[in-house]
Amino acid sequence: MVNFIAIENASNGASVALLQDNSGVQTVRLQISTNEGKNAEQVLPLLDTLLADAKLTKTDIHGVAFSQGPGGFTGLRVACGLAQGLALGLQIPVVPVSSLEASAVLSQAYIDNGFIVVALDARMQEVYLAVYQVKNSELKSIPVLSPVLMQSQDVMAWVQEQLPRWCLVSGQSLSTAQYCIAGNALSAYPEDFVLPNTQWVVGETAWAHADTLVSIAYKKFQKEGGASLEALAPLYLRDKVAFTTIERESGLGGNPKIALPILNPLEVAQNTLATQLLERSLWIRPLRNSDLPAVIAIENVAHHTPWTEGMFFAALMHIHYHNWALVDEQDNILAYAVQLVEPDVVNLMTIAVAPSLQGQGLGELLLRWLELFIMGRSQGPYVQLLEVRVSNEKARSLYSKLGYEQIGVRKVYYETDGGREDALVLQKDVSLNKGA
Repeated sequence: MVNFIAIENASNGASVALLQDNSGVQTVRLQISTNEGKNAEQVLPLLDTLLADAKLTKTDIHGVAFSQGPGGFTGLRVACGLAQGLALGLQIPVVPVSSLEASAVLSQAYIDNGFIVVALDARMQEVYLAVYQVKNSELKSIPVLSPVLMQSQDVMAWVQEQLPRWCLVSGQSLSTAQYCIAGNALSAYPEDFVLPNTQWVVGETAWAHADTLVSIAYKKFQKEGGASLEALAPLYLRDKVAFTTIERESGLGGNPKIALPILNPLEVAQNTLATQLLERSLWIRPLRNSDLPAVIAIENVAHHTPWTEGMFFAALMHIHYHNWALVDEQDNILAYAVQLVEPDVVNLMTIAVAPSLQGQGLGELLLRWLELFIMGRSQGPYVQLLEVRVSNEKARSLYSKLGYEQIGVRKVYYETDGGREDALVLQKDVSLNKGA
């Protein structure tokens, strides 16, 4: 039997939970404080009651989770300190859980594929905000937008402005993705969270209790183990709670104005590309098995020595291959590309545009996306390598325009109608500091 506890103390009301795993059969017990505003005094009595009901003592605990935040300062410190104390005293692992992720988990059943925008009340007309992706009914734990602090009135407009980029980098279709807005800020500031269209739904608006936290934490523990001591600090998003006396006397009041999140160079480039695609009613998404007939039809015309259907199928099945399709509004394949990500370099294995559509800039759009994909990786490589026929002047011109440099020649590499011809080996460093 595994006994895992969680402490939620980031909201107005504290709660503790116990998850018991008996050979894969899990049960969860929950205790919630009814004494709002005195969370610090309530947590330990709640925990004692919870363990007593389960006929356990603290020495029976095998792991502890806590609400890392964002949330109330005092509550976060209490939860973090208590979790650290239990972990050190009992020599057990500890797992921090974001309050925003917990709220997203509460609403993940509302959509199958899309994004959950979580807005938690930070008081003074401000919200803690994060965005999570749901793919095939599974919530991705790494947020699309990491936690930020924002004015409540700015949230919906800013989110809609950023959705094209989030869809692009997540492989979602902007027109078919589902969008869910959730969190207790919707109840606090209802006038700021009006749904823009029918693609949006309202999720859960209650703050997640410890039973949600303990389920999240136990899954994380089973997959990743406990967190390092450096990761156990509370997550504070507000550096300045209010103006000073001098500032107030000069006419200022409330909390300082929170600026919109600043985009980094990669995000700016992604936004630019997403806008250019939308202006032409185009999109880029991962290639699918069902796309292969259309891909083969283009491949057989576009290349002298085309890939076979089996080669594309193998690439789709291989974890190190990344396969992309540029499509129109009807999801017709206009262009495609395959990248092989190796430890020190990314090889562009094949790229083609439907012959009837060549010369319209589609190849450049797709190639820029391939580069942004490489740049967006948390670790390298950040170099893309490719080969091009000496006689393919259009492709060579495009690669030159985008900054690819020749680093070698492969003699008689490609077949031609009359024999063979050389391949030029080109390379581009697409690190962020090099630009797209």
